[in-house]
Formats: sequence, C-alpha cells, structure tokens
Amino acid sequence: MSKTTVLLVAFNDMAAQWHNIDLKKLMTRALRIEDKMTTGVLIEDEHKRYGIFCDRIEFYANKLIVEGKAETLDLGQDYLSILGKMLNSSPEEARKARVGANFFPNELMMTQINLFQNLARASGVADLEPVRKRQTFFREALRRGLNVVEIQRPWQFSKTDTTAVGDTKSLEKSFMNLEVSDKISEEKGGGHFVALRTEIEKVVDLTRRGIPAAVNFSDLRHDVITEIVHDFVYGRGEPVMVDVIYGDGSKAAPFPLFVLRYSDRVKNGQFLKLPVVQVGMMSERHSNDGLDTDVDTYWFRNQEISTGRTQAEIDKVAYEKSKELFKKLRLEGPYRMAFYQTGFQPAVVGFYRALTEELRERGRGPASLEVEPLYFMGGQYKKGKLWS
Repeated sequence: MSKTTVLLVAFNDMAAQWHNIDLKKLMTRALRIEDKMTTGVLIEDEHKRYGIFCDRIEFYANKLIVEGKAETLDLGQDYLSILGKMLNSSPEEARKARVGANFFPNELMMTQINLFQNLARASGVADLEPVRKRQTFFREALRRGLNVVEIQRPWQFSKTDTTAVGDTKSLEKSFMNLEVSDKISEEKGGGHFVALRTEIEKVVDLTRRGIPAAVNFSDLRHDVITEIVHDFVYGRGEPVMVDVIYGDGSKAAPFPLFVLRYSDRVKNGQFLKLPVVQVGMMSERHSNDGLDTDVDTYWFRNQEISTGRTQAEIDKVAYEKSKELFKKLRLEGPYRMAFYQTGFQPAVVGFYRALTEELRERGRGPASLEVEPLYFMGGQYKKGKLWS
C-alpha cells in the first residue's frame, strides 16, 4: 500500500546550525515571504520562493534525523486528510494557523498550539488521535525550546516495514554524507574521487528507495566531478534522477545517471576524420595559463554565468545556455569538441547535465557529437574520459 505519511521533526537551535546553513534563518526568511503573500503582490513569484525555502528546510530536517540530532513523531497516513477537512471547514482560520506550512520555530510555538487547537475544535477533529499526538508533541517542543518541521513522505508500508519512522540507525548507515575532505589529490583512485563516488552510490541507493537525498558538488575540483559523474552516466543500471545540492543550501535540477551506453554510438571513419574544435569553457578566466591563444571559441561568457544569486541558479543558467548551444550545433552536423575545462562547479554540472540530455536525445546510431574534457594540471592540459 502506498500512501503519504507525515513526520514531525523537533530539534534545538544548536542543531539548526549546520556548516554555513542556519535553519532558523531560513525559517525567518520564509516567514517574511508568508507575510508578503498576504498582500497579493507578485503572488506567483512569492509562492515559488516560498516553495524553495520550504524544500530546503525539509531537506536539512531530514539530514538532522539521520545524524541523530532530532526527535521524530509519525502522525500516520490519515493526517493530511484531517488537515484538508480543517482547511475546507475554516479557510481563513486555517491560514492563520499556518496549516499549510511545514516549519514552526519555537518562538511561534505557543501561538501555533492555540490557533491549531481552536481550529481543530471548530472543525470537529480535536479528539482524533493524530491531532492529539500532534498537539502533545508541540507542547513538549515548546517546553524544551525546540523547533518543529513537518515532513511528508510517500512511504511503501507493509507489516514488516520498520524503517519508515524513527529508525535512525539503519538510515544513518546509508544516508548520504555531504561532507567531503578538503584535501585534493590527482590520484583517480583516492581523495575526492573516492569521496564523490561513495556519496553518489549512497544517494542513488536512497533515491531508489524513496528516501530524500542529494549529491553535494561544492568544494570539489571540476575534474573530479566530471570524471566520476561520467562513470555513473555510462554505468550499468536502471536510469535514475538524483537530486543536486550546493554548499549555499540551494537545490538544483536532478542529474540523470545510467542513461548512456558507449555501444550506442558507432564511430565511423568519416566522423573520426572531423577536425576537433578547441573550445574554452569560460572567457576572461585564463590570464595565467595561456588558454586564450589556444582555443577557437568559448562556450560561456564569464559575465552571463557569474550573475546568478545562488549556485543552483548559476547551474540553471549554464544548463539552459548549453541546451541552446547544443541545439544550434545539431544544425551544423556532426561535431567533435575538445573542451578546455576550468573550475566553477555549478557551471560544470550544468554543462554536463545538458550534454548528457543532448547525447540521450540524439539516440542510438552513428556518433554525431563528441566532447573530450581537458583539465589544466601540473602546467599542462590532461585529457579526461570521452563523452559521446
């Protein structure tokens, strides 16, 4: 049986501090957006921003669960229908009680408890078990100075399912580890290469099982990202879309894995005789390595990529620009490209997401596009794995 369950997650202010992320600050900014939405001005844009903040808050609440820094309570599969009844019964009161919100800072807990209780009584649901359990949980959170986040999970339930609620030990063994070493190694079998490969393997496993997880590409060298992602894009397995997150807390579009096969691309003699176009990744970033004199053109202009407010937005700009350019290349026929790659992780991820989708859309048959990344290391450019 498949149905959405609701999990309450309680944590203190100290646990809300995670690296450069502060859940309390995210809550404060989201509350400001709630206030703006009541004015009706630019309501669609504000709804989008609010959704992004709520998604981030829920993601990090999941992280606190598996790190053992939060307490949880399962409200069961009927709680959402109860909320729906409350909303239909008294829409304005439900809005004031923040029935549609998924976060509740401790500073607003007393008000939340009282408004929700009054709404539950007016809707005739105050005596239902999920409502009583919810109110007891909130009162205890108020007493202990905890914050609460509400998470919706589409679990697959069975009589033997023991991981759906609160089984943090088993989840902790398999949930993604966003932290990676700051040490850099050029060895393909060690350092960041191992860390990223392990992280992606964990995220793939959790994603397949419906557990929220995402790959963090921040603080990694661009060659590490490209080489390891290549292995998973061309790896054997059922296709899967894994979520992507960055160190600033922003969440980018999912990345497709296990979707390409070398055997699908037949390289005939004519294709291999095509001249290789020398393409620099980004302009105005290479005054010290002499690249400006070696390349035929640049893929991105530095100005157009660097204007994003978050890393996820930069990722999106790079992805959309790349999609546009790949579409134009189709009109020019088969293409072989030497891609002189530089840093800036979100631009790299956006480019290879677009390249993966482009190669997939071109389908099986004769090769019509080939990209060979080159990385500047030890005073020279070294070739990476082919994308074709």
